[in-house]
Amino acid sequence: MLKAKDKIIGRTFYAFFFLFIGGLVLSLAGCLSFGEPAGKVDFYTLEYAFPKFTEVKAVNSTIRMERFQASPLNNSERISYRKNNFQTDKYSNQRWETNPAHLIAYFLFRDIRQSGLFKAVFNHDTGFAATHSISGTVDEFFEDDRGGRWEAVLSLDIILMAENETDLNKRILFQKRYSTRKECARNNPGALAEAMSKAMSELSAQIITDIYKTLEGKP
Repeated sequence: MLKAKDKIIGRTFYAFFFLFIGGLVLSLAGCLSFGEPAGKVDFYTLEYAFPKFTEVKAVNSTIRMERFQASPLNNSERISYRKNNFQTDKYSNQRWETNPAHLIAYFLFRDIRQSGLFKAVFNHDTGFAATHSISGTVDEFFEDDRGGRWEAVLSLDIILMAENETDLNKRILFQKRYSTRKECARNNPGALAEAMSKAMSELSAQIITDIYKTLEGKP
């Protein structure tokens, strides 16, 4: 009888032991699934009101936004920053919602379309013909930590082309670099996104104004 009793106690002990281990594993899995998981990634985007242009007559031009490119140093969703000269770094868990080339192209397309200064504005994938096209490169798109206060640095290279012109020299209407810096209100990625939004708002207004002035009066 004693041996049988010992066997029952042993089986009971192992049953409770495995139940305890199973419960511990489930608890850890629950923490990872529903709590704040290790390696959580925060995503950021730009937010600003599109530039407004009043008392300006629209030109009779249609514009197609081409795909934008990003420089090798900024061709990543991971937020790039600089603490020292000749050195670049990227956050592992702080990222832009999409590649800076896609992000900038979208907001510039949105702003040009909402400006009301042009007959029509098409995205590159619509397949519609246009009288002019805009392409560009995101040359700088990073957080500069080298000063006392962080800064958002944004530089764009923009090309405006006449699509119906066969002479390449006449086809390129302008190629221009736009650049600005905006101080971050605080030293964190959220403040960087806010400052970068202000930078994009400023450059977008400049780009749209230059495009309008170039096309104004053209048939």
